[in-house]
Amino acid sequence: MKARALLECTIDTANPAQELSATISAVLSVLPTAEARLSVLQALDIEIGRALADYEAQLHAEEEEVAA
Repeated sequence: MKARALLECTIDTANPAQELSATISAVLSVLPTAEARLSVLQALDIEIGRALADYEAQLHAEEEEVAA
């Protein structure tokens, strides 16, 4: 059996940005090294960038459909 450290979070979706920020801070606080924290932040940056690009492309496509 492998020992694991788990963090359970409840996020109030009425205030998602602040809640997600607090969750990220909580996760970062348990990581043992600056390199580990940096790695998590870089991975999040990539995933958020992709999600933002996808959302913006979808929004742009919808705006073009309405204008047509």
